[in-house]
Amino acid sequence: MKISQKYIFTLIIGLIALISCVSHKKKGESSRLSKFYHNTTAKYNGYFNANELLGETILRLNQNHKDNYAQLLPIFPYNAVENVDAEKSNLDKIIQKASIDITLHKKSRWADDCYLLLCKSQYLKKDYETAESSFKYVLDEFTPNNLFNKDKSKKTLIKDKKKTSEDKKKAEKKAKEAAKKKAQDKIKAREKAKKQALKDKKNHKTPKNPTETTETISEPLPSGDKKDKEPKLNNVGSKLFPHTPAFWEATIWAAKNLTERAKYYESEQILRSIAKDPNTPKSTYGDLYATLANNFVRQKNFDQAIEALILATQYTKSKKTKARYAYILGQLYQQNKRPIASDEYFTQCSKLRPSYDMNLHAKMNLLLNKAQSGTPLEDVITQLNKLKKDTKNADYVSEINFTIAQIYYKEKKLPETIDYLNASLWDPSAKPNQKASSYLLLAEINFENQNYLKSKYYYDSTLQSLPKNDERKSLVSKMKNNLDDIAKQIEIITLQDSLIKIGSLSVKERRALAIQIKNEAKAKLVKPQIDRQAMEFNQFQPFGADGVNNKFDAFQDTRNGNAPNSGNPKASNFFAYDQRTLNRGRGEFEQNWGQRTLEDHWRRSNKTSFNFDIAATEETTEETKDSLEADLANILKDIPDDPKKLAEAHGKIQSAMFQLGVLYREKLENFQKSKTTHTDLLERYPKTERKPDVLYYLYLNCLDLNDPGCAASYTDKIIREFPETNYAKSLSDTNYVKALSVSVDVIADGYQKAYQSYNNHQYEQAFTELQIIKTKMPPGHPLMPKVALLNAFCSVYNNQNKDVYINALKDVVAQFPGTPEEIKAKEMIRFLKGDQDAFITVTSQEIEKAQFKMEDENVHFVFVLLFDPPAKQTDKAKIAISDYHQKYHKPENLKMSSLEFDVEKNTSLILIRKFDNRNQAMKYYNGVQRKSNEFIPNITNYEIFAVTQNNYREILRLKSVKEYQAYFNENYLNKKG
Repeated sequence: MKISQKYIFTLIIGLIALISCVSHKKKGESSRLSKFYHNTTAKYNGYFNANELLGETILRLNQNHKDNYAQLLPIFPYNAVENVDAEKSNLDKIIQKASIDITLHKKSRWADDCYLLLCKSQYLKKDYETAESSFKYVLDEFTPNNLFNKDKSKKTLIKDKKKTSEDKKKAEKKAKEAAKKKAQDKIKAREKAKKQALKDKKNHKTPKNPTETTETISEPLPSGDKKDKEPKLNNVGSKLFPHTPAFWEATIWAAKNLTERAKYYESEQILRSIAKDPNTPKSTYGDLYATLANNFVRQKNFDQAIEALILATQYTKSKKTKARYAYILGQLYQQNKRPIASDEYFTQCSKLRPSYDMNLHAKMNLLLNKAQSGTPLEDVITQLNKLKKDTKNADYVSEINFTIAQIYYKEKKLPETIDYLNASLWDPSAKPNQKASSYLLLAEINFENQNYLKSKYYYDSTLQSLPKNDERKSLVSKMKNNLDDIAKQIEIITLQDSLIKIGSLSVKERRALAIQIKNEAKAKLVKPQIDRQAMEFNQFQPFGADGVNNKFDAFQDTRNGNAPNSGNPKASNFFAYDQRTLNRGRGEFEQNWGQRTLEDHWRRSNKTSFNFDIAATEETTEETKDSLEADLANILKDIPDDPKKLAEAHGKIQSAMFQLGVLYREKLENFQKSKTTHTDLLERYPKTERKPDVLYYLYLNCLDLNDPGCAASYTDKIIREFPETNYAKSLSDTNYVKALSVSVDVIADGYQKAYQSYNNHQYEQAFTELQIIKTKMPPGHPLMPKVALLNAFCSVYNNQNKDVYINALKDVVAQFPGTPEEIKAKEMIRFLKGDQDAFITVTSQEIEKAQFKMEDENVHFVFVLLFDPPAKQTDKAKIAISDYHQKYHKPENLKMSSLEFDVEKNTSLILIRKFDNRNQAMKYYNGVQRKSNEFIPNITNYEIFAVTQNNYREILRLKSVKEYQAYFNENYLNKKG
């Protein structure tokens, strides 16, 4: 009983003491018990669960990313994943958990960590704009100084205040003593100088004039070694329960976000600032320098990227991450043609035991470096072939073949290079990325050898194999576009040449050739289709690139008694291919059985029992004959079999040869090829209608090839043969020529200066120079489209207004139709409106594959495609369109609906229906073009199309509008409807 009374008494005293302590607490201030509760609950409830979920999400993203070893590997794989839709639900959960934790435990030490989780989730969702504002809030609100001061108690603050005051007094006292001493030292120095001057005067010595040398040192990259004695702010907890603020990690992730938004300078500056901060925790250095390296890589500043990534490797603990950084360093040094340094890091990568595919590619790169460093070629190839034979590498045979091809290519052994590239493409292990690299190298080889037709087809195949986010896509697309017109003219020449040659055959021979073509086409339908784009190259060219129909050549060989040759194939041992054996067997058969018709049951004397369906067979035979005749007529329909058709074929060849020569000059600046093509044209067709133009282009090519004698000869021909042409007048009138050349030089030089100013980011100066050029430029000058386009480019930088830029580009489209500048301006307009595929050219094969149909009299819709619309913009656009309909289309009772067309690219579609036919739909379309300011005011990120009901369904099936855009431009806008 006594024990219980003592216990109760002690408990009461403790409660009174606790209450008295609480009563002295300031209003709004949390008790220690309250702080402990909020800190513990915040950490081990919402924050812990959200952080675990984030770790799992990043792990899955890293696993989902597939590295393309033909390209520089991304430093952060989780950020290289193109589509993160599968993880958005988890990221939303993280945001929700972090938000609840912040709301319930505002005063906990883990509030900044929860905010960081929220920011990271927005970043991983690729919502970079929202993430930027969130990071800004965290960095402003949760600076280490703020947290450190908030966590101090009142007593500590008073002590600090007193200590600061005392330190201030001591500092002032020291400063006074130092000033006094400095004044005394000055007096002593002055007296000493006087005495020295007197001595020098007596000895007639000139006083010494010491010079100071200054050294300018470039700012080094902060290495993380800090010796400053500043107070540590990286622990706002206690010694028993330490807690590091999230500020430094948040800064690093904020820099990652800025890099994604192409704000490279801002990203670099905040990373450098925390690298110099003595309070930055050492555990963050690895991610800090990796982020800095990623920023430099995005800017193609590879030297600084190497420096930053080396530091990242030093401070990173994870072996897997270190191996990745080492591999990337090996790639960067390899790009910079430093094989020894590259070897060091590829070797380091292998020692860190990375994944099997990374280790294998590191070995292949080491062998590639050996080949560059002078190791005998045979030794390197032997080692690569050993890798290829290893059964573990069955999935990498295509890549090993490509590596061998690269080695041969650098040794300028083109036949071997092409063999291994084809082997790389044929192998079943070839993946799309690898195919793209092989196609691209084949395209480049053919381009270098001036095989432009083949090069164009390989560029086509490269584009189809490249992934959407591959940085090579824009360059490949540009090269393919440059070769499109050239390939078209070559195909016209080869086709017409072949048709003319076939037309010279007799009727019987033509028929035999047509049957051969039909049988080959039928065989192709049966043959398995293995990578038709590259493996069966002839499908690209119905007629050979050398100007002669391949089938015609084969037929001619057969006709002349020669066996068709497909590149000297090896002789077969199979008995049926031995001609002597066949002849011997035929002789023996005829001795025994005589001449027999090739038919079923040939050994039977009575075949009546087997002819029970003879009537049906004869009927089928008649139908087959009719079908065959129709097919043969279709094959031979384009053969020029009369003088008029023959003249047309020759006319097409003349026109194509002239255009081809011009294209070689204008598109590729290959003046020798242009000259050769035009010379061939004159040799083949000396009386061509384009002769004056051809002679003038030959004259220009001679000038560009620095051959004045050649230029003079063509000048004489133009003046002698075509004295009435403007070419002759300009070349014969020396004063006119001088004036013209001066004018051309002035305008060309002015344009070059303006273009150089534009490249140097001096946009105002470029704009001013362009205005001067315009005043000197005569109408119809060839540089007018280029000047107009560059003027449009400069306008955006001077006005900072996208609408002004778009209008300037529209002027280029209107004023210079059919020029390369018109195409470029159209692409830029689509890109400014938000079309991510604006610079990707759609091939004719892609359009045909889409199976769009012309149905002018059928029901039509109009749809509006909104590119990357912000929140609620689609609804605003629908309201604006509804108002437009009320004003201009009220009687038509048009209906409207909307849908999310492409979630990945964030494009929305508004469908307007319906119109009776194409003319009605295009009338609506043209009205919108004229009244675009009233249709959807203040919104430019959209495109509008007219479409049939069937074609609309095809667009939805494809989940892409780029094919229909090309189809619409060709069949609706470029035709009168």
